[in-house]
Amino acid sequence: MTTHLILDIETIPDPELPRADDSDKVPPPPFNQIVTVGCMLLEDYLPMRIGCVGEGKNEIAILTDFAAWLDKARPCVVTWNGRGFDMPVITSRALRHGVSMPWWFSDRNTRYRFTPDGHFDLMDFLADFGAAKSGKLDVYAKLVGFPGKVGVDGSQVAPMVHAGRLDEVNAYCLCDVAQTAAIFLRTQLLRGVIDRARYVDLARGLLTFIDAEPRLEPVASKVDRPRFLLEPSSPPTAPPA
Repeated sequence: MTTHLILDIETIPDPELPRADDSDKVPPPPFNQIVTVGCMLLEDYLPMRIGCVGEGKNEIAILTDFAAWLDKARPCVVTWNGRGFDMPVITSRALRHGVSMPWWFSDRNTRYRFTPDGHFDLMDFLADFGAAKSGKLDVYAKLVGFPGKVGVDGSQVAPMVHAGRLDEVNAYCLCDVAQTAAIFLRTQLLRGVIDRARYVDLARGLLTFIDAEPRLEPVASKVDRPRFLLEPSSPPTAPPA
């Protein structure tokens, strides 16, 4: 059985590491404190569950739970820009708290850039590993029929956390997880790992799964389902004579 874990994180600036230079919109990995680790578990490409690791716990507890599960389950982690952001943040924060992550460091495939095994960074793959300019999750989600960002973006996470709106941050993170899963299925079709008929079946299953999760409603209500399911589009209407 093939197991994939779709992963996305949300962060805020670490108050213990003030930065002299705030010119970067996204600070380097160690300066990001993790508040949410959102995941969707796929088994043979079928969505089994979705949620936030250690929901309601502090950063060290989230990382401890996450590292323990990864080392036991050994999935292939699927991310959008996970090599450039999510995993370096996770490992630098694990270093901060003294949390062991043998899954990440004991298997060459997890850290080797040019293989989809262990860790499949969709953004890096679709940009031919830096040969082309990389795009945002928002854009590629729209390419396959998903809405992209829905009401919240990363710049709003810190104010929301400080206002006590962590539940909304978690829901936002899970919406990105769901859209990453959608891009992943289409990428596997692109690669020829699954054929068109299998893709359509899996895509229908993913939509059913998304529809059943209340926190994903902002995404579910805006999916272009014919596009995602590869249904023929109606021919353009001829202008009146």
